[in-house]
Amino acid sequence: MTSSNLRRPRAAALAGISMLVVSAAIVSFAESYRALMIWATAHGLHGAWAALFPVQVDSFIAVGELALIVALADRWTVRSRVGAWLVAGLGLAVSVAANVGHVAGHDVASRFTAAVPPLAASAALAVGLGVLKRVVGARPARATEPAAALDTLTGSTRPPLHLAWPPRTSASATGTGPRNRTRTASRGRARRAPVTYEDAALRYASEIAAGRTPSMRRVRAEMRVGQARAQAIVAHLGALAEAAAA
Repeated sequence: MTSSNLRRPRAAALAGISMLVVSAAIVSFAESYRALMIWATAHGLHGAWAALFPVQVDSFIAVGELALIVALADRWTVRSRVGAWLVAGLGLAVSVAANVGHVAGHDVASRFTAAVPPLAASAALAVGLGVLKRVVGARPARATEPAAALDTLTGSTRPPLHLAWPPRTSASATGTGPRNRTRTASRGRARRAPVTYEDAALRYASEIAAGRTPSMRRVRAEMRVGQARAQAIVAHLGALAEAAAA
């Protein structure tokens, strides 16, 4: 959970990373475009045809890696991502070969310099993809955030959503068959209603409104829940607190 004191620096850092990645990608593609156009001109293409040649090479790098970003956002399977990796890899290989091919000299430094633009463009997009992957992976609670607690803060009257806890199993496994129910009733035990996200949001509404999140120890003690359920509640309240502080 991101500390409330670090939310703004974190957002600023993510914005800076995004700006630098985009800038590096633009410059790298521009340099690669120039080299590919020179290569096309030296191999018999002129005018508009030479100007269009780089597009059909470097676009595969961009399309392949942007497809990987979509795959991450939509949670594609590994098998579905293979095509995007192949497209990006093939575009990078052809682009590097063409960028190096236009160099007149045969020394290693010149060839390495010519290979930098497509490699840098691919690296910039790969870095952006890696950052996005870690940001999404660090915030699993927001993807499944129920609407009930947010409605509590905004005054809406939607029915409350219950935490999916404990998981449903068969009657025999949980001891809820007819014989066990009779035995439980005879002992006078009353099953407590499950804690809802709405219950937690109501109890800690003032702290959430101030952008603070209660500790897991407090939630366990005050809501009388176990470790795993308290962790789910704290993650949800943290999302609400971030939304309130935004």
